[in-house]
Amino acid sequence: MGSHPGDAGVLAATDAYVYLKNPPEDFLPKIGVITASGLVGLISAKKGSKLKKIAYPLGLAALGASVCYPAQAVVITKITGKKAYATSQWIYEVLGSLWTESYTQKETEHKEEVKLRRDGKLDTPAAMVGTGSKVSTLSAQVAGKLAPSPGAVTATQFKADPKLMDHGQSNPEDVDMYSTRS
Repeated sequence: MGSHPGDAGVLAATDAYVYLKNPPEDFLPKIGVITASGLVGLISAKKGSKLKKIAYPLGLAALGASVCYPAQAVVITKITGKKAYATSQWIYEVLGSLWTESYTQKETEHKEEVKLRRDGKLDTPAAMVGTGSKVSTLSAQVAGKLAPSPGAVTATQFKADPKLMDHGQSNPEDVDMYSTRS
């Protein structure tokens, strides 16, 4: 005999019927507390916005349920928290990738412009001086002021101290004391 997709729904309905036909002793008082807290939320949000009319009853019913079923509330809160964290990380990554793409595109355009200037396909300020235009002369003057002076230090070579490169092991001999699992 094969299982049909509708069998799961029938089975769940049958289980719920059997559970409600013979409930545990404390089931009805707990349902009463949850229902009463939901009704209090509904009454308190009577003259509010649509958001209040939804949030208050659901919030107070959830509060009543968490008082009646604390272990299940903790599990649901943990699962919801993990899903919310995962969603926020996904949103952060998407926004970061959009930012990086637009930044990378601008950087690529700048690199292409530098390459064109280097190849001589784009006029440089020095080449423009030969044309004699006022704009090119001004560009050449600005470029001359921006050029580094002969005695200026242009870049420093940074070398990291090997003592500072230790990532948690105090001595190289202690390598056998640490896990290499990844």
